[in-house]
Amino acid sequence: MISIIICSRDTAALAAVSHNVAVTIGVPYELIAIDNSQGQYGICEAYNKGAAQACYDLLCFMHEDVAFHTPNWGAIVAEILADKTVGVIGVAGSKYQLRVPSGWWAVYEHTRMQVIQTTATYPRRLDVVNPLKEDLTDVAAVDGLWLCSRREVWQQYQFDEKTFPAFHFYDLDYCTQVFQHLRVCVTYRVLIEHFSTGSINNNWLLAALNYQHKWRQQLPFGTVEIPGLQRRQIEQRVAAEFTNNVIQSDLSFSVALKALLDLLANNSLNRENLGLVKRFLLKRIFLQNTSS
Repeated sequence: MISIIICSRDTAALAAVSHNVAVTIGVPYELIAIDNSQGQYGICEAYNKGAAQACYDLLCFMHEDVAFHTPNWGAIVAEILADKTVGVIGVAGSKYQLRVPSGWWAVYEHTRMQVIQTTATYPRRLDVVNPLKEDLTDVAAVDGLWLCSRREVWQQYQFDEKTFPAFHFYDLDYCTQVFQHLRVCVTYRVLIEHFSTGSINNNWLLAALNYQHKWRQQLPFGTVEIPGLQRRQIEQRVAAEFTNNVIQSDLSFSVALKALLDLLANNSLNRENLGLVKRFLLKRIFLQNTSS
């Protein structure tokens, strides 16, 4: 019934999630673990490789650092995906995707989720955002910690290995493809614990720029409308945060300059943006002086 596909880099984590799936899924399944212990694959390539081997018609792409707390969750997945209008389901996502470089979580008020977050430095907590008390919410995109599709959906909208060769934005890109034709949804009927909160690094920043460039004609999009002024204020905040992350990173001068120019071209030259320009120039002057 369900083919579970994991891009695996940790044998202990894989063993733990394999046992957890066996005692919770409640339906016939297979687990396809693509060995990526040497880092030879990007996650898009690994997922496409695994999906091509799958025997079942329901595909579950997921991280290995998760644990399921819902018994018989496989039957819930099968029930939801039996609706042919639904193309992707997950447990965390957002109803709106901005036109500026950003993760799915950028518009806080439109995020929807039910996930237990646990890390070594974070207290274990249940994150639930479900203001309408729904079982299933239509969103723009879901997080890749766990996303499920029918095989026919994946066959038509495969993961983009060329544009996203590393480990970021594969989920947002996949959902964006599917969203043009089918529903993308968050389910609250499956409870998953995730042992990671993710991080923003150079690869994430580059993938964000690649995603924005690829989908610039479709952005923004979503299942809600955000009034013009409110949307512009959100975009200004998120674009400034992104640009500041680029400036503070060790990405190349050309990438940092392009991000800064995009911010200035799409937003007003206010005090916050001028502050970013100042930080950019000071950092580059400092780097030039220390390298000479």
